[in-house]
Amino acid sequence: MTAAAARYVALYDGDCGFCTRWRDRMMARDPQGLVEWLSLHDPSVAARFPGIDRDDALRQMYVFAPDGSFYKGAQGWRELFRVLQGLSWAAALYRIPGVPFVMDRVYRYIAARRYRLSCANSACRTPGAAGTGPAGRRKSPQGRGPHAAAVVVAILLPPCLAAGSSVACAARDPDPLSERLEAIADPDAEAAVIASFASYGPYSVWRAHHNVEYTYRLEFYGGQKDPQAVSRQTHRLDLGPLARSFAQDLEGDAPQVVRVAGDSLEVRRAGVPVLDPAQLDFPRAFIRIARWSFLLPWDLLDPEARLQYRGERTPPMASRVPSDLCDVVRLTFEGQDESRRDDWHDIYISRVNHLIDRIHSYRAEDRTYSVVLWSDHLTFGGVRIATRRETHATDVTGEIGALEAVVEYSGVHFDAPFGDEVWSGMTATAPITTAGPPSLPAAAGPLQAPGTGAPPDDGTK
Repeated sequence: MTAAAARYVALYDGDCGFCTRWRDRMMARDPQGLVEWLSLHDPSVAARFPGIDRDDALRQMYVFAPDGSFYKGAQGWRELFRVLQGLSWAAALYRIPGVPFVMDRVYRYIAARRYRLSCANSACRTPGAAGTGPAGRRKSPQGRGPHAAAVVVAILLPPCLAAGSSVACAARDPDPLSERLEAIADPDAEAAVIASFASYGPYSVWRAHHNVEYTYRLEFYGGQKDPQAVSRQTHRLDLGPLARSFAQDLEGDAPQVVRVAGDSLEVRRAGVPVLDPAQLDFPRAFIRIARWSFLLPWDLLDPEARLQYRGERTPPMASRVPSDLCDVVRLTFEGQDESRRDDWHDIYISRVNHLIDRIHSYRAEDRTYSVVLWSDHLTFGGVRIATRRETHATDVTGEIGALEAVVEYSGVHFDAPFGDEVWSGMTATAPITTAGPPSLPAAAGPLQAPGTGAPPDDGTK
């Protein structure tokens, strides 16, 4: 095809938005410039590679190696994986019997649907669209590419995301997952979230559910050896846009029922409405925390969430079993009130199974830290749930301190037999407007981190 080049040359479809995004991410893994990325639509291609089969090159990427050898499609990716930083292990996977066949089929599936995967904000970038041209070298927003494990996961995931899409991009239903991930500026955070969603969902299964019901058990320790209080509730969550929630005590002399429909709140104790605004702050915050915690990691699709990759860390041991190496993604929220502007939540995502291992949080209002350990993952309705979450006191290092609370979920039932009657008589004003988990009132203590419950009512609420 051509004389041996000084470096690899990858010919790709420069009119494909999906392709150029992956080009940018691979460039971030090539600090020595070992690969030249050249759009097939660049005028210089004809002179540099005379006799090239242009139609075939549009169907699959062409890779020319410095020694003059030539590779196509998935085999081309294998050659690039050999030299791109942190991806040599992915090239080694091709030695496993059956892997080359599978990767070739996956690559062909993606390549045939690449223009659908290029859709963003209800628009498609199609071949020959204005503004395309020779591919220039540019850095990713953070100067980093996705972590190694997520590269392969992300290559395998698009077929699942695209399988239900229509032939015409403009006619497809809005896809909150792809739109949200497009909005994440940090490519490493995006890759970690993609891998986590694949382990917890997939998203298409989660999105198909319209409600969920479960039993919520809270043991409140408050730093003591034994639980100071234990409570059990039934929670019902509407997974629609109105963010409707329901919580009912299963025990106690004066059982409480909390109903939330958007920003509307109703609280009853022993059947008597609670009207004092001072007694409504805690139930309002608590039910929002309970909802937000259960819905993780899908809450990361919140348009006001901001995710920043914080690197790879092995967190402090929480038991005799060594902790997995984790990708750490910091979650913050825009639009928070002034007192919560500096709050953050570091989400530790295992590099082994891509499940959340723990969440290390900081609350600026009282300068407190907490860490929530996730465990006992079980599958309900095709969705994995961490059914046990322990909240511990900690400091900036994340070392495991005194036990504050344990929350357990059981009897999880998606698409349960309840509907609008649960919120009858309520006017759903609007979805909850404050992003992220709220802080509990100061009198409630520091249990504000994702995955926690709340201390018992001490009569001051």
